[in-house]
Amino acid sequence: MVFYTPGRTTSYPQDKVDSGVRFHFLGGAQEVGNVGCVIEDKTGTRLLVDYGLSPGDPPTYPDECPSIDAAIITHGHLDHIGMVPWISANHGCPIYSTDLTEALAPMMWHDTYKISKIEGHPLPWDKRDIEETADVWESVQFGEIRNTGKWSWKLHPAGHVPGAAMIELELPECRILWTGDIDVRDSPNVSGAKPISTDILVMEGTYGGREHPDRKEEEARFIQKIQEVVARGGVAIVPAFASGRGQDILRLLYHADPNLRVHYDGMGKRVTRHWMDHPHHIKNAEEWDKIWRWVRRISSKSDRKKALHGDVIVTTSGMLKGGPVLWYLNRLKEDPESAVLITGYQAEGTGGEMLLEEGKLPIYGTITKIACEVERYYLSNHCGHNHLVEFAKNTGAKHVVLFHLPDEAIEPLRASIEENGQRVHVPKNSIPLDIEF
Repeated sequence: MVFYTPGRTTSYPQDKVDSGVRFHFLGGAQEVGNVGCVIEDKTGTRLLVDYGLSPGDPPTYPDECPSIDAAIITHGHLDHIGMVPWISANHGCPIYSTDLTEALAPMMWHDTYKISKIEGHPLPWDKRDIEETADVWESVQFGEIRNTGKWSWKLHPAGHVPGAAMIELELPECRILWTGDIDVRDSPNVSGAKPISTDILVMEGTYGGREHPDRKEEEARFIQKIQEVVARGGVAIVPAFASGRGQDILRLLYHADPNLRVHYDGMGKRVTRHWMDHPHHIKNAEEWDKIWRWVRRISSKSDRKKALHGDVIVTTSGMLKGGPVLWYLNRLKEDPESAVLITGYQAEGTGGEMLLEEGKLPIYGTITKIACEVERYYLSNHCGHNHLVEFAKNTGAKHVVLFHLPDEAIEPLRASIEENGQRVHVPKNSIPLDIEF
């Protein structure tokens, strides 16, 4: 656990930027999660992009953020927003994002706060800080030009999940494109990202060195397994992230077989309502009215008991770290006819990682063997290796800064992007990266 003492624990250097651009990663460099980066140039303008945490056991946190002019949040996943309440409490600066990300953030924080109390991992912020954040947060539409200090900037769709944004920064001497988490492929609920011409590209590399299976083929394999489990009398449990994956799964199931008895539980229900209130971020948004009437939403203990006799249960948490999924697994753990279908990234130290590797996971404090079939499906909403390389090339960037990537992704991604004729930088947390332009 890292505790923060404002003004004493930041790794940010005290000297001014004389030339070029300084990128100082507080977290998210050579790791997946914990994202937070301070960008500054010689004008003295200082901007923070994202400020997240990683939900392991225990959770991990980025370095303390220094004073900043503003923060821009790319999207509402915990590894990008988990520490934002600390920013408002300690700096009180403007915080910007799309309107959907702004709407989703408070529920993510309240859920994180609740889990921290249950698991005994204290947070560096509290509920009062969440309330203060609402006073300084402002939503921005895609393409709307804003100014911070001597810079102008605007947001572009990033794919990944509805409301996710790339950030185009116009500095006096150069242009920067920060991708956030991106996917250039269309997914069930959002269209893919398009490259933007830039001088410096700061790009996530989560799946560098790896390719995803063909998305349509993987979706078909997933649906086939659902039908197989239902045919043999089992229940398919699909742990799913509250914002993005759960909704993708629901739309896939609705299209594949509307006769399936699909039950939906957890925080994703509230997230979906926010999606439906912001339809301009969703592909074919009007269909969600039909999906919402079709899916059986869980709202009580009796609903949960009924779901145990249904066909599919889609529920949080996506990494099997708390949430209703543990309630269902505790009751179906000895049923070999049922199945747990993992569709998302499983961070180190989470129940999902243990289940995949050992066939067991912690349930209410007890390491529990799971007799259900366990299968993994690759329905990621991140770019694979070749799409990252192609995206970098199409931006025309002279410099490419890679972040949000595991160690094994660094060298394959560096080598491939250098073949584009682009200079690649792989920063480290807590150490400034200065790029002259």
